[in-house]
Amino acid sequence: MVCLDTSFIIGLLRRDEKALKKLEEYTASETRLTTTPITACELFKGAYRSTRREEELHRVKMILSFLEVLSFSVEASERYGRLMASEGLQGAPIGDLDAMIAGVALANGEGVVTSNRKHFDRVEGLRVDSW
Repeated sequence: MVCLDTSFIIGLLRRDEKALKKLEEYTASETRLTTTPITACELFKGAYRSTRREEELHRVKMILSFLEVLSFSVEASERYGRLMASEGLQGAPIGDLDAMIAGVALANGEGVVTSNRKHFDRVEGLRVDSW
């Protein structure tokens, strides 16, 4: 199981060769692919801001249709709160959206695939993969 971060999905949408190769690895090993409601929000925001709005909306909806969108549960919310209050992040926060994504992934026992290792590597207990 792996939770796809916004940066990874954008890489796929932009046809980044490394991201596409990583996706092939996941699908070949039949890894369950998920994402978070936060990532879906970020993708829709980008699509609505695009000059090619309808095309981008279609692409976002298409890719999301292939993924399980995990729930932002009470447990995920608690993980977010604990993470943001942790001493390890005091003075150098990772940002609310990334912390929410990490909270959802942790609550579901999943790792995150992202290009933003700088933030996610600092989350204790979170498996982080990149491409």
